[in-house]
Amino acid sequence: MDHLKSMLARAWKAVSVGFGGMVSRMNTRAVGVGAPINTLPGIVGQNPAVNLALQSAAVWACCRLIANSIASLTAAVYEETDFGKVKAFSNPLYGTLTQSPNNMMTASQWLQPSMMSLLLAGNAFTWIDRIDGEVVGLWPLNPSRVQIMLLSDGTLGYYYSDLQGKAHQFTASDIIHFRLFSLDGYIGLPVLDYHRTTFDFEAATTAYAYSIYQNGGQPGGVLEFPHELKKEQVDRIRADWQAVHSGPMNAARVAILEDGMKYTPLSIPLAQLNYIEEKKFGVEQIARIFGVPPHLIGASQQPTYASVEQQSIEFVRYTINPYVVSLEQSINKALLSAPYVYRMNLNSFERSDIASRYKSYATARQWGWMSANDIRELENQNRIEGGDTYLSPLNMVPAGDAGEPMPAIPPAKE
Repeated sequence: MDHLKSMLARAWKAVSVGFGGMVSRMNTRAVGVGAPINTLPGIVGQNPAVNLALQSAAVWACCRLIANSIASLTAAVYEETDFGKVKAFSNPLYGTLTQSPNNMMTASQWLQPSMMSLLLAGNAFTWIDRIDGEVVGLWPLNPSRVQIMLLSDGTLGYYYSDLQGKAHQFTASDIIHFRLFSLDGYIGLPVLDYHRTTFDFEAATTAYAYSIYQNGGQPGGVLEFPHELKKEQVDRIRADWQAVHSGPMNAARVAILEDGMKYTPLSIPLAQLNYIEEKKFGVEQIARIFGVPPHLIGASQQPTYASVEQQSIEFVRYTINPYVVSLEQSINKALLSAPYVYRMNLNSFERSDIASRYKSYATARQWGWMSANDIRELENQNRIEGGDTYLSPLNMVPAGDAGEPMPAIPPAKE
């Protein structure tokens, strides 16, 4: 019973790290402390700027697309041998990195919040949960509660504030620090800080249009009287006018003006503000910031098939691949050493395109660099007997070797 209680207490402490509670088994040895070198925006529920940005459909779509695309990739831990790379199923971190990084999450559920932190805060942090030097869990941390210090020995220290406001200290060996786009190599650049004007403008245009529609699609204006009114009369007329004509349910109601009253609109209508064009431009700007082709978030008008195909290839090559490389290198540096290496499989993007996939398999099979079992493994099919044979094209010979001459074809008999 005491052992069970100990296990439950330990599990609660581990969970609390990922969700901002008390941190367990932290390294508290003395290190040099300097001034904080970062102030990072948080993730959903913690930082108003992040919440406001995610209210934009374009920002939401870009973050969802990139984060979910990378979180859906398959991955493996390989061992590099004299005969090439083989999956290292016996490595104790294989299941942690490919299936379940902790007892609360799958691998995709760990990668998805890490990617959201990278996209919005420019930095993502994972606490490495160890017992006697053995990794027993990986827990994503909320970047809004992490402060980074450049220590006197040149390494980074991480100070984590839990929900009770208590600060805890981590060393660089306790944290996997993901960052991609940086000026100094220490801190990633937060997109919300550098493009705040773009996000604020997009939010302002949406709020303005919402206010107009809430008022029945009518711009604001003034009611003019030919004579002076008392304050009580002004307040009553304003309240009566808003009660009758404000709100979408009162749109197009007939106004009755009396005593020489005249209505004069003051706000500029949406049409004169080129609202639709501004919204399109704002969406394209956000897509450009995140490196997402507009058609992938529904922002492109009548794209051609050729352009869509090319942009999709460029999205994988220039947007997804840099994030994948950054994740791989950070994980390898923090957790693995030769001959083991962590790799994510970008070929997973081809799984939905059966024609292109089968065509590439045929080329690889015919030209001898893949066997039938290599292909079947990629297709999640069982291996077959004799499937490890590699083919060699009969019409190909080593360079400089003319090979045996082909027999002459006898002339046809008359």
